[in-house]
Amino acid sequence: MATSEAVAPRALFQNRWWIVPASLIGNIVGPGPAVIFTVNVFMVPVTTELHWTRGMFSSGLLASAVASPILTPIFGKLLDRYGIRRVALPTCFLYALSLCSLALLNTNAYWALFIMVAASAGFGACLGPIVYSKSITAWFDKERGIALGIATCGVGLGTLLLPEIAHFFIVGYGWRAAYIAIGVVTFILSFSMIALFVREPPGFLERMHTAHAADAPHRLGLTTQAAFRTRQFWLLAAIFLIEGTACNGILSGNFVPLLTDRGYTVAGAVALLGVSGLAAMVARILVGFGLDWLHGPIFSAIVMLLPPVGVGLLLTHAGAPVPFFSAVFIGLAIGAEVDLLGFFVSRYFGRRSFGLLYGLIFALFVIGVGTGPAYLGFAFDHYHSYDPVLRIFVASLVVAALLFLPLGTYRYPKGSE
Repeated sequence: MATSEAVAPRALFQNRWWIVPASLIGNIVGPGPAVIFTVNVFMVPVTTELHWTRGMFSSGLLASAVASPILTPIFGKLLDRYGIRRVALPTCFLYALSLCSLALLNTNAYWALFIMVAASAGFGACLGPIVYSKSITAWFDKERGIALGIATCGVGLGTLLLPEIAHFFIVGYGWRAAYIAIGVVTFILSFSMIALFVREPPGFLERMHTAHAADAPHRLGLTTQAAFRTRQFWLLAAIFLIEGTACNGILSGNFVPLLTDRGYTVAGAVALLGVSGLAAMVARILVGFGLDWLHGPIFSAIVMLLPPVGVGLLLTHAGAPVPFFSAVFIGLAIGAEVDLLGFFVSRYFGRRSFGLLYGLIFALFVIGVGTGPAYLGFAFDHYHSYDPVLRIFVASLVVAALLFLPLGTYRYPKGSE
């Protein structure tokens, strides 16, 4: 069995546990940290030089809300059919090139922002958590939660590191050089980790193709059509659409500007954004352990009640240390989201169509990630305040947390695969 406890490696680097830290490193430069979260530090210098409003620049993320949801399921289907390396390695180059192209933005070609962001998010869709979660769920069963938790720590680490890298280059060389630096870093890390470590078990693709040949439910997982008929699919879709819109809508593009409006320096605000990244890393480890040993829906509902508390703290307009705790609470949710998605998709639907089903739900999540910052940006342009939208986010996040409770028991629990 591919997920057996003992995998006999022919060489040191063939041990399946190398996939976990390699996935962590790859997730550092996924589309979340590289395309979305860096908007925080590019917002002011780009809009100042190009004479755009925050709403205009934030709306560029709407292109990611179109491109990524379309391409994530497509890449998921391709990964299911052709395997990780044959699909992901060529995409690494296109992803990095798209990020570098953002250095060419200019005032008279506002339309180019949407094309560049769409390309970055679209190709990045293949190199986000989907590719690493697919590899880990193929190799791990009993330790799946903690393996996913460690791997997806990379998203939190990227939230900490990539805005700092961008800020360093912006201060020293300008925002155009910073976009090129981000593109180069993403290529080096993503290509090397996938080329060396991230893969399926021997014979895995053949077994999945055999399972796909049968239309009926299979011990390796549900068909896509069968998954659509379950309440779990639609509950997960609603949960991650809300979480992507609210939590990522705040941290992805407007957290640093929100704090600088309240008197923080850019460096101080970026540091607090980094705190959310560290909190995300901690959350991924804790959530990974919790998913392996506790009842997932109840545990998840409790964890995901933290972000509305964090948003509520922002609404108080209180000074330090309140923004610190807000960053921690929202960051914990950011940390839990991708871990929860990969785990629940594998436990409720199995591995048969993991790439496609993960891609479909993640596409809704990315729609939220793209629309949330734009919604906040345009609200600020209109109200000169983020508060009206933040109040809506508090209520919606409470609803999302409660939607975990009806998920019920796993269809594919430990040992069933």
